[in-house]
Amino acid sequence: MKTLTPPRPSTVRAVPPVRPRRRRPARTTAVWILAGPYALFLVVFGLAPAGYALWTSFVHDGSFSGGRDWTTVLHDYRLGDAAAHVTTYLLLWLPVLLLTVLSLAFTLHARPGRVTNALQLVYYLPGAVTGSAAALLWLFMVSPGSSPFAPLLRLMDVKTATDALSGGSLLAVLTVMGVAVHAGGWIVVLYGALTALPHDVLEAAQVDGASSWRTMWHVKLPMVRTYVAFVLISSFASGSQVFVEPTVLSTGAPGQISPAWSVNQLAYVYATQDGDFGKAAALSLAMLAVGLLAAWIVISRTHMYATDSTNSR
Repeated sequence: MKTLTPPRPSTVRAVPPVRPRRRRPARTTAVWILAGPYALFLVVFGLAPAGYALWTSFVHDGSFSGGRDWTTVLHDYRLGDAAAHVTTYLLLWLPVLLLTVLSLAFTLHARPGRVTNALQLVYYLPGAVTGSAAALLWLFMVSPGSSPFAPLLRLMDVKTATDALSGGSLLAVLTVMGVAVHAGGWIVVLYGALTALPHDVLEAAQVDGASSWRTMWHVKLPMVRTYVAFVLISSFASGSQVFVEPTVLSTGAPGQISPAWSVNQLAYVYATQDGDFGKAAALSLAMLAVGLLAAWIVISRTHMYATDSTNSR
Protein backbone atom coordinates (compact mmCIF):
# COMPACT_ATOMS: atom_id res chain seq x y z
CA MET A 1 0.00 0.00 0.00
CA LYS A 2 1.44 3.32 -1.06
CA THR A 3 1.70 6.15 1.39
CA LEU A 4 0.71 9.57 0.26
CA THR A 5 3.29 12.26 0.95
CA PRO A 6 1.97 15.67 1.67
CA PRO A 7 2.75 18.29 -0.95
CA ARG A 8 5.70 20.49 -0.31
CA PRO A 9 4.92 24.07 0.47
CA SER A 10 5.56 26.35 -2.41
CA THR A 11 8.53 28.65 -2.03
CA VAL A 12 7.13 31.18 -4.47
CA ARG A 13 5.68 34.12 -2.65
CA ALA A 14 2.74 36.03 -3.94
CA VAL A 15 3.68 39.41 -5.33
CA PRO A 16 1.47 42.14 -3.96
CA PRO A 17 -0.29 44.16 -6.59
CA VAL A 18 1.48 47.35 -7.63
CA ARG A 19 -0.48 50.33 -6.57
CA PRO A 20 -0.28 53.38 -8.74
CA ARG A 21 1.48 56.29 -7.14
CA ARG A 22 -0.74 59.04 -6.04
CA ARG A 23 -0.12 62.42 -7.46
CA ARG A 24 0.71 65.24 -5.18
CA PRO A 25 -1.53 68.10 -6.15
CA ALA A 26 -0.45 70.09 -3.12
CA ARG A 27 3.09 70.49 -4.47
CA THR A 28 1.85 71.53 -7.91
CA THR A 29 -0.52 74.03 -6.35
CA ALA A 30 2.27 75.52 -4.26
CA VAL A 31 4.47 75.90 -7.33
CA TRP A 32 1.74 77.75 -9.22
CA ILE A 33 0.99 79.95 -6.22
CA LEU A 34 4.64 81.00 -6.01
CA ALA A 35 5.47 81.22 -9.72
CA GLY A 36 2.08 82.30 -11.05
CA PRO A 37 2.17 85.98 -10.01
CA TYR A 38 5.70 86.41 -11.33
CA ALA A 39 4.84 84.69 -14.62
CA LEU A 40 1.84 86.98 -15.02
CA PHE A 41 3.96 90.01 -14.20
CA LEU A 42 6.62 88.89 -16.70
CA VAL A 43 4.08 88.43 -19.49
CA VAL A 44 2.17 91.68 -18.89
CA PHE A 45 5.08 94.01 -18.16
CA GLY A 46 7.93 92.22 -19.95
CA LEU A 47 7.11 90.01 -22.90
CA ALA A 48 4.03 91.90 -24.08
CA PRO A 49 5.77 95.33 -24.21
CA ALA A 50 8.80 93.75 -25.90
CA GLY A 51 6.54 92.16 -28.51
CA TYR A 52 4.73 95.44 -29.09
CA ALA A 53 8.07 97.25 -29.44
CA LEU A 54 9.19 94.69 -32.00
CA TRP A 55 5.97 95.24 -33.94
CA THR A 56 6.37 99.03 -33.76
CA SER A 57 9.93 98.89 -35.05
CA PHE A 58 8.93 96.97 -38.19
CA VAL A 59 5.39 98.17 -38.95
CA HIS A 60 4.41 101.75 -39.86
CA ASP A 61 0.82 102.73 -40.54
CA GLY A 62 -0.14 99.09 -40.95
CA SER A 63 2.56 98.33 -43.55
CA PHE A 64 5.88 96.53 -43.17
CA SER A 65 8.78 98.99 -43.18
CA GLY A 66 11.49 96.46 -43.86
CA GLY A 67 13.62 97.36 -40.85
CA ARG A 68 14.12 100.95 -41.93
CA ASP A 69 14.08 102.17 -38.33
CA TRP A 70 16.82 99.75 -37.34
CA THR A 71 19.03 100.93 -40.18
CA THR A 72 18.44 104.58 -39.32
CA VAL A 73 19.23 104.05 -35.64
CA LEU A 74 22.43 102.12 -36.31
CA HIS A 75 23.67 104.86 -38.66
CA ASP A 76 22.83 107.72 -36.31
CA TYR A 77 26.02 109.64 -35.50
CA ARG A 78 24.86 110.17 -31.92
CA LEU A 79 24.67 106.44 -31.18
CA GLY A 80 28.44 105.94 -31.33
CA ASP A 81 29.13 108.71 -28.81
CA ALA A 82 26.32 107.52 -26.51
CA ALA A 83 27.54 103.92 -26.61
CA ALA A 84 31.11 105.06 -25.91
CA HIS A 85 29.95 107.09 -22.90
CA VAL A 86 27.97 104.19 -21.44
CA THR A 87 30.79 101.68 -22.09
CA THR A 88 33.36 103.91 -20.41
CA TYR A 89 31.04 104.45 -17.48
CA LEU A 90 30.51 100.69 -17.06
CA LEU A 91 34.24 99.99 -17.28
CA LEU A 92 34.83 102.50 -14.49
CA TRP A 93 31.81 101.87 -12.33
CA LEU A 94 31.38 98.07 -12.32
CA PRO A 95 34.91 97.15 -11.11
CA VAL A 96 34.83 99.82 -8.40
CA LEU A 97 31.36 98.73 -7.30
CA LEU A 98 32.23 95.02 -7.14
CA LEU A 99 35.51 95.70 -5.34
CA THR A 100 33.76 97.92 -2.80
CA VAL A 101 30.92 95.47 -2.19
CA LEU A 102 33.17 92.41 -1.88
CA SER A 103 35.78 94.04 0.33
CA LEU A 104 33.32 95.58 2.77
CA ALA A 105 31.05 92.52 2.92
CA PHE A 106 33.96 90.15 3.59
CA THR A 107 35.39 92.56 6.17
CA LEU A 108 32.08 92.69 8.02
CA HIS A 109 31.81 88.90 7.97
CA ALA A 110 35.33 88.52 9.34
CA ARG A 111 34.59 90.87 12.27
CA PRO A 112 31.04 90.10 13.47
CA GLY A 113 29.55 92.01 16.37
CA ARG A 114 27.44 95.01 17.27
CA VAL A 115 29.67 97.34 15.30
CA THR A 116 29.03 95.24 12.21
CA ASN A 117 25.27 95.69 12.50
CA ALA A 118 25.72 99.45 12.85
CA LEU A 119 28.05 99.58 9.85
CA GLN A 120 25.49 97.78 7.70
CA LEU A 121 23.05 100.59 8.39
CA VAL A 122 25.72 103.19 7.66
CA TYR A 123 26.57 101.56 4.34
CA TYR A 124 22.91 101.25 3.38
CA LEU A 125 21.89 104.86 4.16
CA PRO A 126 23.32 106.44 0.97
CA GLY A 127 21.33 103.92 -1.06
CA ALA A 128 18.10 105.03 0.60
CA VAL A 129 18.16 108.08 -1.69
CA THR A 130 17.96 106.92 -5.32
CA GLY A 131 16.88 108.11 -8.72
CA SER A 132 16.36 111.79 -9.39
CA ALA A 133 16.62 112.64 -5.67
CA ALA A 134 20.13 111.16 -5.52
CA ALA A 135 21.17 112.98 -8.69
CA LEU A 136 19.84 116.26 -7.32
CA LEU A 137 21.65 115.64 -4.03
CA TRP A 138 24.93 115.05 -5.83
CA LEU A 139 24.36 118.15 -7.93
CA PHE A 140 24.48 120.15 -4.71
CA MET A 141 27.51 118.13 -3.57
CA VAL A 142 29.57 119.26 -6.57
CA SER A 143 28.40 122.88 -6.43
CA PRO A 144 30.97 124.91 -4.42
CA GLY A 145 28.32 127.38 -3.33
CA SER A 146 26.25 124.77 -1.47
CA SER A 147 28.50 121.72 -1.04
CA PRO A 148 29.84 120.75 2.40
CA PHE A 149 33.05 119.87 0.56
CA ALA A 150 33.46 123.39 -0.82
CA PRO A 151 37.05 123.80 0.48
CA LEU A 152 38.08 120.57 -1.23
CA LEU A 153 36.38 121.63 -4.47
CA ARG A 154 38.15 124.99 -4.41
CA LEU A 155 41.43 123.19 -3.78
CA MET A 156 40.73 121.19 -6.94
CA ASP A 157 40.09 124.46 -8.80
CA VAL A 158 36.36 123.73 -9.13
CA LYS A 159 34.61 127.09 -9.07
CA THR A 160 31.18 126.14 -10.39
CA ALA A 161 29.15 122.98 -10.95
CA THR A 162 29.95 123.30 -14.64
CA ASP A 163 33.63 122.76 -13.89
CA ALA A 164 32.84 119.57 -11.99
CA LEU A 165 30.56 118.17 -14.70
CA SER A 166 32.48 119.04 -17.85
CA GLY A 167 34.65 116.65 -19.85
CA GLY A 168 35.91 113.55 -18.07
CA SER A 169 34.86 114.88 -14.67
CA LEU A 170 31.28 113.83 -15.40
CA LEU A 171 32.30 110.15 -15.57
CA ALA A 172 34.11 110.45 -12.24
CA VAL A 173 31.06 112.06 -10.61
CA LEU A 174 28.75 109.39 -12.05
CA THR A 175 31.06 106.62 -10.84
CA VAL A 176 31.24 107.93 -7.29
CA MET A 177 27.50 108.57 -7.27
CA GLY A 178 26.72 105.08 -8.59
CA VAL A 179 28.91 103.37 -6.00
CA ALA A 180 27.42 105.42 -3.16
CA VAL A 181 23.86 104.69 -4.26
CA HIS A 182 24.11 100.99 -5.13
CA ALA A 183 26.89 99.57 -2.94
CA GLY A 184 25.04 99.67 0.39
CA GLY A 185 22.18 97.41 -0.62
CA TRP A 186 24.47 94.85 -2.25
CA ILE A 187 26.72 94.81 0.83
CA VAL A 188 23.74 93.84 2.98
CA VAL A 189 22.71 91.11 0.49
CA LEU A 190 26.19 89.63 0.21
CA TYR A 191 26.75 89.78 3.97
CA GLY A 192 23.52 87.85 4.47
CA ALA A 193 24.77 85.20 2.05
CA LEU A 194 28.07 84.95 3.92
CA THR A 195 26.36 84.48 7.29
CA ALA A 196 24.46 81.50 5.82
CA LEU A 197 27.66 79.60 4.95
CA PRO A 198 28.13 76.30 6.84
CA HIS A 199 30.35 76.81 9.87
CA ASP A 200 31.93 73.36 9.61
CA VAL A 201 33.47 74.25 6.24
CA LEU A 202 34.95 77.48 7.59
CA GLU A 203 36.24 75.69 10.69
CA ALA A 204 37.83 73.00 8.51
CA ALA A 205 39.68 75.71 6.59
CA GLN A 206 40.99 77.16 9.86
CA VAL A 207 42.08 73.73 11.09
CA ASP A 208 43.97 73.16 7.84
CA GLY A 209 45.87 76.39 8.50
CA ALA A 210 44.29 78.54 5.81
CA SER A 211 44.81 82.26 6.31
CA SER A 212 41.96 84.75 6.25
CA TRP A 213 42.86 85.75 2.70
CA ARG A 214 42.95 82.13 1.45
CA THR A 215 39.69 81.34 3.23
CA MET A 216 38.04 84.32 1.59
CA TRP A 217 39.42 83.61 -1.89
CA HIS A 218 39.20 79.82 -2.03
CA VAL A 219 36.28 79.03 0.30
CA LYS A 220 33.91 81.95 0.82
CA LEU A 221 33.99 83.50 -2.62
CA PRO A 222 33.28 80.27 -4.57
CA MET A 223 30.38 79.49 -2.22
CA VAL A 224 28.72 82.88 -2.83
CA ARG A 225 29.51 83.12 -6.54
CA THR A 226 25.79 82.95 -7.35
CA TYR A 227 25.17 86.14 -5.41
CA VAL A 228 28.18 87.85 -6.99
CA ALA A 229 26.87 86.89 -10.44
CA PHE A 230 23.46 88.30 -9.55
CA VAL A 231 25.07 91.57 -8.42
CA LEU A 232 27.01 91.77 -11.68
CA ILE A 233 23.97 91.10 -13.88
CA SER A 234 21.71 93.55 -12.08
CA SER A 235 24.39 96.24 -11.93
CA PHE A 236 25.18 95.88 -15.62
CA ALA A 237 21.49 96.22 -16.47
CA SER A 238 21.05 99.38 -14.40
CA GLY A 239 24.36 100.89 -15.53
CA SER A 240 23.78 100.33 -19.23
CA GLN A 241 20.39 102.04 -18.90
CA VAL A 242 21.74 105.13 -17.12
CA PHE A 243 19.31 107.96 -17.73
CA VAL A 244 18.22 109.92 -14.67
CA GLU A 245 21.69 110.91 -13.42
CA PRO A 246 23.01 112.68 -16.55
CA THR A 247 19.58 114.18 -17.21
CA VAL A 248 19.37 115.81 -13.78
CA LEU A 249 23.05 116.78 -13.66
CA SER A 250 22.71 118.55 -17.02
CA THR A 251 20.52 121.15 -15.31
CA GLY A 252 23.52 122.25 -13.24
CA ALA A 253 25.85 122.46 -16.26
CA PRO A 254 23.88 123.88 -19.18
CA GLY A 255 25.41 123.03 -22.53
CA GLN A 256 27.98 120.64 -21.06
CA ILE A 257 25.99 117.38 -21.08
CA SER A 258 24.27 116.35 -24.30
CA PRO A 259 20.58 115.38 -24.15
CA ALA A 260 21.67 112.17 -25.91
CA TRP A 261 24.65 111.50 -23.65
CA SER A 262 23.58 107.89 -22.97
CA VAL A 263 21.86 105.31 -25.17
CA ASN A 264 18.73 105.44 -23.04
CA GLN A 265 18.62 109.23 -23.39
CA LEU A 266 18.89 108.89 -27.16
CA ALA A 267 15.89 106.55 -27.19
CA TYR A 268 14.02 109.14 -25.10
CA VAL A 269 14.90 111.83 -27.64
CA TYR A 270 13.53 109.66 -30.45
CA ALA A 271 10.23 109.17 -28.62
CA THR A 272 9.65 112.66 -27.18
CA GLN A 273 11.43 115.22 -29.34
CA ASP A 274 11.28 113.46 -32.72
CA GLY A 275 7.99 111.66 -32.09
CA ASP A 276 9.40 108.56 -33.79
CA PHE A 277 8.39 105.60 -31.66
CA GLY A 278 9.67 103.13 -34.23
CA LYS A 279 13.28 104.23 -33.79
CA ALA A 280 12.84 104.44 -30.01
CA ALA A 281 11.51 100.87 -29.98
CA ALA A 282 14.35 99.62 -32.17
CA LEU A 283 17.00 101.17 -29.92
CA SER A 284 15.28 99.88 -26.78
CA LEU A 285 15.22 96.34 -28.18
CA ALA A 286 18.90 96.62 -29.08
CA MET A 287 19.65 97.57 -25.47
CA LEU A 288 17.56 94.61 -24.31
CA ALA A 289 19.54 92.27 -26.55
CA VAL A 290 22.84 93.57 -25.15
CA GLY A 291 21.61 93.08 -21.59
CA LEU A 292 20.42 89.53 -22.28
CA LEU A 293 23.72 88.67 -23.96
CA ALA A 294 25.70 90.00 -21.00
CA ALA A 295 23.47 88.07 -18.57
CA TRP A 296 23.93 84.85 -20.57
CA ILE A 297 27.73 85.29 -20.54
CA VAL A 298 27.81 85.82 -16.78
CA ILE A 299 25.46 82.88 -16.10
CA SER A 300 27.40 80.51 -18.33
CA ARG A 301 30.80 81.55 -17.00
CA THR A 302 29.88 81.43 -13.33
CA HIS A 303 27.54 78.38 -13.57
CA MET A 304 24.97 80.45 -11.73
CA TYR A 305 22.17 77.88 -11.92
CA ALA A 306 24.35 74.80 -11.48
CA THR A 307 23.30 72.37 -8.73
CA ASP A 308 25.24 69.73 -6.84
CA SER A 309 23.95 67.02 -9.21
CA THR A 310 25.09 68.90 -12.31
CA ASN A 311 28.46 69.68 -10.81
CA SER A 312 29.10 66.02 -10.02
CA ARG A 313 28.58 64.93 -13.61
